[in-house]
Amino acid sequence: MPSHLHEGLLDLFRTDLLLAPSLLAEEFRIPLPGLSQMRAEPCDFTDVGPKEFRGDLALSTHDDRDLPVLGVCVEVQLSKADARRWKWPVYLTTLRSRLCCPVVLLVVTPSRAVAKWAEQPIELDTVGSVIQPLVLGPDRFPVVTDPTEAGRCPERATLSAIAHGAGPHMEEVLAAFLAGLMKTDDEHAKMYLDLVDDALSVVASRRLEELMESTPQYRGRIATKYMAKGREEGRAEGRAEVQAKVAETAAHAVLTVLTARGLELSAAQRAQLAGCTDIDQLDAWLTQAVTATGTDELFG
Repeated sequence: MPSHLHEGLLDLFRTDLLLAPSLLAEEFRIPLPGLSQMRAEPCDFTDVGPKEFRGDLALSTHDDRDLPVLGVCVEVQLSKADARRWKWPVYLTTLRSRLCCPVVLLVVTPSRAVAKWAEQPIELDTVGSVIQPLVLGPDRFPVVTDPTEAGRCPERATLSAIAHGAGPHMEEVLAAFLAGLMKTDDEHAKMYLDLVDDALSVVASRRLEELMESTPQYRGRIATKYMAKGREEGRAEGRAEVQAKVAETAAHAVLTVLTARGLELSAAQRAQLAGCTDIDQLDAWLTQAVTATGTDELFG
């Protein structure tokens, strides 16, 4: 069964269909003449025979006449698995037959050891025919430090934070990642944040948390994430203490955002906030806290 990391990395390329061709052009100098559009293709490569061959993601680029220009098989690989090297040529030749155009194999891995293993040519016969995988390892993951660029492509910023979030440009990379996160929906924000946090060192993870704590908009996004997680856990486990903990965390988030914006609560308002256990109400207050000009807008 695919892991959370496998599916998360794959989702970056599913969500932004231009991510793969842009990285092919930048990192591997693959020309894409007349690129007009990208399409996701079926990744079931069982055209004939009883054996099933299913890849991770297949893409096709098309020119302005809607003719296929290049097919791309995207494979996320987290560990060395020699069986995959027997299957990858099947994916490529099947996609090539379907599209009637050149195809490439793009292997994505956050591991340097797996990248070194995957980049070895795949021999097809005894006379020198090979398939050369193009491997996007951590050293080829883009470095995104510009918040504007991250906002245009949060998926690229997520790849950057996974590989470089604990590196020499940690501050700029993590700040750009958070800026990109604000341009995504809640579902993708949660997924991307989990992916990056799991990949970071302890020091970098702590710095990411500090950046979110110090910025009201970011804190609002992460607090909303944990409230949603808490509601889900509460429904699944039926445990009142989970809901109480979520309510306490949410109330603290509201208070932190208001304090950071220079808005002080009266004693009565503090008591009202501390006594609230309605997660939906706390969620609404947190959203209002980011833009409110006075505390009465929340508790009036």
